[in-house]
Amino acid sequence: MKFLSPILSFLILSICFSVSLKSKPVPVASQDPSILQIKVTVLYPNYIQPWRFKNPEIRQSTGIYIGENRILVPAQAIYFYSNIEVKKPDTLKVYTAEVERIDADLGLAILKLNDSSFQKDLKAVIFQSEVFLPGTGTVMESKDQRNLEEKKLRMIRMDIDSYASGYVEYPYIEIQSEEKLDGVGELVLDVTSRIPQGILYQFKENGMGKMIPSFSIKHFIDGKSFPFKGFRFKPLVDSASRNDYGLRKDDLGVLVAEIYPGSSTDGILKLEDVILEVSNYKIDPKGYFDHPKFGKLNMSYLFHNTNESDSAFDKKIKVKVFRNKKPITIELESKPLNETAIRIPHGNTRSQMPKYLMLAGIIFQELSEHYLTEHGNQWRNRVSKELLYLNDFYRIKRNSKEGKVIFLSQVVPLSGNKAYHMTHQLVLKSVNGQEISSLEDLRNVVNQNELPYIRFTLNDGSELIFKKEEINSLNEEAKKSFQIPSDSNF
Repeated sequence: MKFLSPILSFLILSICFSVSLKSKPVPVASQDPSILQIKVTVLYPNYIQPWRFKNPEIRQSTGIYIGENRILVPAQAIYFYSNIEVKKPDTLKVYTAEVERIDADLGLAILKLNDSSFQKDLKAVIFQSEVFLPGTGTVMESKDQRNLEEKKLRMIRMDIDSYASGYVEYPYIEIQSEEKLDGVGELVLDVTSRIPQGILYQFKENGMGKMIPSFSIKHFIDGKSFPFKGFRFKPLVDSASRNDYGLRKDDLGVLVAEIYPGSSTDGILKLEDVILEVSNYKIDPKGYFDHPKFGKLNMSYLFHNTNESDSAFDKKIKVKVFRNKKPITIELESKPLNETAIRIPHGNTRSQMPKYLMLAGIIFQELSEHYLTEHGNQWRNRVSKELLYLNDFYRIKRNSKEGKVIFLSQVVPLSGNKAYHMTHQLVLKSVNGQEISSLEDLRNVVNQNELPYIRFTLNDGSELIFKKEEINSLNEEAKKSFQIPSDSNF
């Protein structure tokens, strides 16, 4: 057939035209109503008294309309929310939203509204992969009932770090501005083209801040997971250590210090492997490599990045390592973070409520950094040194069977447990000789035990001993006297 039929030609042209429209960057107008005001009522848990909540608080942030009645917001704005209100600029009507999806490590969430009238006059903001660095940006923010405000900033360089104390390091763009910014989700545009470059998620009093680049945002909006390298490394800069591992003077490389169970590197990398190259990039002794566009970057970029031009997402990554004083090449798959590898939760809360179990008026909890930091700015000086040590060095499981750290946080003062009133912040080692791996495990062991006495053994060698029938009666007394609603909250 020499020529295509008119209908087929029309279909091909229509598809090409729609694809080109979809992929073409769309500028954002100076008074675009798609920049929204978000007001969130949050109810934070009390980690020291986990049967209670703190007083309600109001958090304000910027939201960005991304189409289909969905809004992009910073994740930290909606943790432990009880109500989310959305306002358009220059309107009085308030809309209610719910959380559709959240990524705690990237620090972004998508809200969904059920009111079909909400999307009227709104145009979706489109995020693309390309970022212009270094460059000048325009910050768009919506406050109160006023029109949109625009402020200037400078986009300085790309770097990589954990957003909002997450578990995974992601690329971010360092920014600088002489104007007052909030760092609560404001949209950043390229000043000339007005093409979205990212979202501002942090700004400090010294005029420096951080923004999430548009390629990470696009990846999140598209509903894709994020890759995680599955190990932690430490620099290898001193000559004595390098000699011990058999490295020559001109060799580069960093040391594999920790491997996450169930990750892409579990069973492939080994502790004390020296990583020399990743994707043909040489890794220096501090863990950096030279990116052709963004300059010197942390090695984690080669695993965690989702920039379409050099992303590790859904690919195998070639890694050259020095093992047993010999170079070998291996391939790693890019898998998401295995959440079950986290033994002691740290960084951001990930909206996880603190759990507790009360037995004989004694409160047991699972150790988290959030419990420790609840003790104020000087928390490292105020908490048990044993708990502090575990939090610093045992956050990640050493093997997949390792359980949570269960500890006795406090004793509710009752006459029946008077001998133990001063006991607090001690790790539970066993119950009647049986090791405990979770609060659910602890509850089952106590309930199913047929012995007349329950013996709790703590890490300092002390023991708490109760008749089995005493446990429930003391719990009832504690609930009545101290307004504790339940024996547990899970």
